[in-house]
Amino acid sequence: YRVDKRLPGVGDSQLHMNPDDARRLGIDNGDYVWVDANPADRPFVGWTESHEFSYVARLMARVTYNLAYSNGVTMLKHAFYMATPLTVRAQQERPDGRALSPNGYQASFRHGSQQSITRGWAPPMHQTDTLFHKKAAAMGFTFGFDVDNHAINTCPKETLVKITKAESGGLEGRGAWKPGTTGETPAAENAAMQRYLMGDLTTVRGAAP
Repeated sequence: YRVDKRLPGVGDSQLHMNPDDARRLGIDNGDYVWVDANPADRPFVGWTESHEFSYVARLMARVTYNLAYSNGVTMLKHAFYMATPLTVRAQQERPDGRALSPNGYQASFRHGSQQSITRGWAPPMHQTDTLFHKKAAAMGFTFGFDVDNHAINTCPKETLVKITKAESGGLEGRGAWKPGTTGETPAAENAAMQRYLMGDLTTVRGAAP
């Protein structure tokens, strides 16, 4: 089920963003955006918007409103498959628009990846079996290996970014993204959804008031 041929595959890699921040930038729920970090070295050293490789390496993602994130904070899930020259070409040449290269590689992004906006680094705790450090998923400390902490290429990273609207979220880049118009999404809740969030949608007979 894939109505929007802009989708790289069966779904999208989404950038979670506070609705107030997005609206200040003129970004509606479901719009596609360009995400840029320090252009001195990302997505590659010597990057400019006119560079021939820019269209492949510059990160594009679909925004989804999420009130769980504070103003000024966004989140893009890690571990997706980056765009390559062949997947970008495939989007332009395949009748279905999939970002699927001739050798079977399926990209999760239309353009770019997390690596477009982050830099790799290798702190000592990512490489040793004996170093004392904080646990990754608990309040505590340990020696040696811990999930994510030792994954030099995939550990979560933070970076400052600039977000710019690229395309409207509706089909073929026109109008609103349909999931954002259902009345069941953040910052656009209809009356029924508001009742649900308040716990008023269901009544239990005989329950204490």
